[in-house]
Amino acid sequence: MRKNLTLLIVLVITFTINSQEYRKYWSDGKLTWNDFQAKPTKNSTINLAYVLMYKTDKKVIDDITYYGVFADAYIDKSLSFVHNNLKDKHQLNYNQVIFNLIEIHKRKFQETIYRIDDTFSISSLLGDAKNQLEREILDFQEESNYGIQKDITKKWLLKTTQKLTNSASFKVPNFRKSSWTYGMYSGIDFSAYGNTYNEIFNNTIALGLGFEFSYKKVFMGLNMSFTNSKLNKDLTNNSFKVSKGEKSTIGLLNTYFGYPVYDAKKIRVMPFVGYGVRFFGESGNKDNKKETSAGTSIFGFNFDFKNKKTVNFTPTVFGLREEGYSYFRARIFMSNSNFNPNLKGYTLNIGLSIGIEGKLLSKK
Repeated sequence: MRKNLTLLIVLVITFTINSQEYRKYWSDGKLTWNDFQAKPTKNSTINLAYVLMYKTDKKVIDDITYYGVFADAYIDKSLSFVHNNLKDKHQLNYNQVIFNLIEIHKRKFQETIYRIDDTFSISSLLGDAKNQLEREILDFQEESNYGIQKDITKKWLLKTTQKLTNSASFKVPNFRKSSWTYGMYSGIDFSAYGNTYNEIFNNTIALGLGFEFSYKKVFMGLNMSFTNSKLNKDLTNNSFKVSKGEKSTIGLLNTYFGYPVYDAKKIRVMPFVGYGVRFFGESGNKDNKKETSAGTSIFGFNFDFKNKKTVNFTPTVFGLREEGYSYFRARIFMSNSNFNPNLKGYTLNIGLSIGIEGKLLSKK
């Protein structure tokens, strides 16, 4: 069984490699005679077959993953040919000029893709890009008299090579970044109780959920967490009562403001303060369960460990794009609330969560 599985994997890898062998990209190096594998036809002695297209893909540059629509171009070696009697250095340079022009127009097409407002127009823009490429190839062919004028071919070879050398094969898109960010996170909070809370509740693990926004470097958030605890003592506040031995729900809903004191590529440290509501309620399946609540203040620190940044430059609604990343968050905070003189205390919380943060991009 293991041998059969190994053989299957080898066959799949071999098939994948072979299926790509007919393609040659400009980044693979200059043309050689090995790139002309087809036989000449009766009516033609030279043909450099090429493909200009687009595809949805991703690229990783400087530890940033770019998702979007990418222009692509290559020559098809299995369909390209030059008659044996014409194979010399000059003929190779003549075809290299055409190869250079294909790459130049691929890069121009990529610039066009950056500026589109929706993906529905890409097909027609590809048609325009192909027409422009064909026209420039024709201009070169007519000016060089299809390679007969060797000095003209040399001039075009030098011009196109310099143009490609002075530009990047993939230019990172330059978009205007919004001053606002948005995101959410979820995880668990380990809570230890102090003062009179410690006499009533056991330490708990709560489920937490939060939404976070920022304007420039000022963060605003909404956080909520829910758990329950078996009571070591009666829980009473005015007419509200849960008896010893029963379970009570424990919840926290609060808003907060924060400002990062350290914000690097991978780590962010942000103290925050806020205010909200602490509530206790009856647990179980009975109807009309009662609860009681009181105001609570919070103070703490977020320690965010950022994952790789991603940029999606495929236009969405209103032609907007997005950049963002996910992160792991360790959160330490204290909340303090006072229901009555016999029911007041604080909780010390350590939270672990996973979150995402995004920012809108737009064309400049």
